[in-house]
Amino acid sequence: MSDETNRRTYDVAIVTQSLGQLHEFVTRCNGRIEITRPGSDERCVLMSKQELDCLERALEILSDTDGVRDICGKIAQLAAATTERSEALPA
Repeated sequence: MSDETNRRTYDVAIVTQSLGQLHEFVTRCNGRIEITRPGSDERCVLMSKQELDCLERALEILSDTDGVRDICGKIAQLAAATTERSEALPA
């Protein structure tokens, strides 16, 4: 994964003018580019496909634990109990 030295922030106007250069930076350095826009607090991130794949794989690994399965089971039980109660109420 990229570290802080491979992260940059750019305004959207710069991104549209130099997308090829930004693409080269991200793919060569496995970096990240934060894209901002004047008047907006919203941001998006341009990152390499390799880094995205690594992040997605990490999420798969972390979500495949006994703790997560236990929480999912409890959520499913709660949802089922809520549905049963709402179906039992008169219309």
